[in-house]
Amino acid sequence: MPRFRDVIDFQSSLSPGNSNGITDVEGIFVGHYTLYEGEGEWQPGRGPFRTGVTTILPHRDNLYDQKVPAAVHTINGFGKVMGFEQVRELGNLETPIALTGTLNVPRVADALITLAIEENPHIGIGFPESGREGYLVSMR
Repeated sequence: MPRFRDVIDFQSSLSPGNSNGITDVEGIFVGHYTLYEGEGEWQPGRGPFRTGVTTILPHRDNLYDQKVPAAVHTINGFGKVMGFEQVRELGNLETPIALTGTLNVPRVADALITLAIEENPHIGIGFPESGREGYLVSMR
């Protein structure tokens, strides 16, 4: 697949890294998984499946605990996104970035939420040692 710089006349004062990719940025980690399984007509829960997910981590520590500054921008509005409004409001990132097909956005979001809660059991309920106060959204 051609790189962006190879397709258009891209002018930049910065030179590309060794691989000309996101992984050239120090501290960034990228993983990918492809699921290609089954044949024939689709059956709920049985496939066939043709999907995948690419995950980007800005660092290997607890991302919810050590948030990083972030911003989002919608280019053409095609496809489904989750979490954009939170990034716009708070200006930070607290889960990995996950790229997947439109129909898998809720499933991938559920996996990221599960991971965040497993790593940070106080999310949404507070800390036991403080009487469950802290990190709560107050409706008062």
